[in-house]
Amino acid sequence: MFAFIMRRLGTLSVILFGSSFLLYNLAALSGDPLAELRTSRALNAPQQIIALTRKLQLDVPPPLRYFYWLRGLFGVFVGKFDLGQTRGSESVGSAIASAVPTTLRLVTTATVTAIILGISIGIVTALRQYSKFDYSMTFVSFLLFSLPIFWVAVLLKQFMAIGFNNWLGEPSIPIKTVVLIGIILGLIIASVAGGDRAKSWKIFGISAFSTMLVLEVLVKINWFLQPGLGPVFYLLGSVGIAFGVTHLSMGISNRVALISSLTVAGIAFVLYFPMQKVFEMQKQGLLLVAAAALTILIAIGVALYFAKIDR
Repeated sequence: MFAFIMRRLGTLSVILFGSSFLLYNLAALSGDPLAELRTSRALNAPQQIIALTRKLQLDVPPPLRYFYWLRGLFGVFVGKFDLGQTRGSESVGSAIASAVPTTLRLVTTATVTAIILGISIGIVTALRQYSKFDYSMTFVSFLLFSLPIFWVAVLLKQFMAIGFNNWLGEPSIPIKTVVLIGIILGLIIASVAGGDRAKSWKIFGISAFSTMLVLEVLVKINWFLQPGLGPVFYLLGSVGIAFGVTHLSMGISNRVALISSLTVAGIAFVLYFPMQKVFEMQKQGLLLVAAAALTILIAIGVALYFAKIDR
């Protein structure tokens, strides 16, 4: 067993060394840190080039420079950890350390979201096996599994983060985009709802038209510049979610499940007003944890109260 572990560790070390060496050299050869200074008309541009070359060790070939970097990396064992400096004279180690908290929050949020969505969709597809929803989720799952993660991440960053943020500066949706979004969302809702062909077309038409109408209204009232739900939309959304969850899980015909969902929606609406005060507080960490615990207790209590047969 010891020999097996050592062989695995040795293989891992070789892979890490080879991959880091390759990536380091590719990054070093992908651009010229002195390109901007070479075209600069500043009088001290030559002096800046010399200083930056000395600071970043650009006069050393990248393969050899990698071992200088590796020496700084292993310096962590002797208290001389040094990953070098950026062009802005900032320590690379400090830059990485400042990004770690944000990275951990993103990873934690993504992991929790993936677990919740994965388990929820898995349960619903098991309950509605061989339905349109099951086939749709299977198709989406295989599609997402087949796409490279790094490629999807770049697209999401470009369009869902940078592009969306730029769009919020002057939000407007062309009519063609409104129609396209309505059709896509209508198809998704129709596939989720299920039913025969006539029912699916009816749901598709209502969903697509409603989506187009809502988008047009939101643009007209500048909702994207000053977004907010308010108690009325919050109540309508809660009731809609209650019907949707019941339809996907147990079916609308299950009155006990529907009443339970609507009860939770009603309680959520009642708690909407005191929670606004909580969100306005500066120190709300413990209160949000308490609110999350209260939400779980309410859900369990409502389920135990109405599910008399299951008990």
